[in-house]
Amino acid sequence: SGDETSPADKSAIARNAAEARWSGGATLPRAVYGSNDKPLRIGDVELPCYVLDDERRVLTAASVQSAMAMAQGGSVVKGMSRLALFISGKIISPYISNELRDRIQNPILFRTPANGKAYGYDAEVLEELCEAILAARQDGVLQAQQKPIARQAEILIRGFARVGIVAQVDEATGYERV
Repeated sequence: SGDETSPADKSAIARNAAEARWSGGATLPRAVYGSNDKPLRIGDVELPCYVLDDERRVLTAASVQSAMAMAQGGSVVKGMSRLALFISGKIISPYISNELRDRIQNPILFRTPANGKAYGYDAEVLEELCEAILAARQDGVLQAQQKPIARQAEILIRGFARVGIVAQVDEATGYERV
C-alpha cells in the first residue's frame, strides 16, 4: 500500500537518526584534507593531522598524548583524558594558560574523511603545551617521571623549528604557491 516505507527510505531514516544521535543533533566539522596513513612526522613521532572544512588544522587527541610520551590507558579520573589530568597537576598547572587549559579540556569532535569520528586539538595546542612543559623544566620544578615528557617536548619544538623555517622560506620566496 502507499503507506508503507520503502527499504531505501527506512535506511535513510535510520541513517539520519543515527547521525543525529551521534553528533548530538549538531553538524560536526568534517576533515577535508588528511588521513591516518599520511601523518605529520616530527622525528620519530607520527601525528595524524587534518584540515577541517572550517579551515582549522587539527591533530588527533590520541596522537598529541602519544607525541608527549604519555602512557596510554591506565586509570584516569573519570571524564578526563590523561592529557587533561596532566595539565591540571599542581606542578604543570601554573604554566598552562586558561585558554590552553580550555582547549585541552574541550577537544574538537570532527568527522574523518572515512566518515568516522575523532577528537582533535588545534595544531597550535601541541606547541603551546611543549612551551609550558619546557618552562616548568627550566624552572626546575618537574618531578622525575615528568622529565621524559619534557625531553619529548624539546624534540618536538626542535622539529617544529625545522619545519617552520622551511615554510617561512617558501612563503617569503613565493615558492609555497608552486
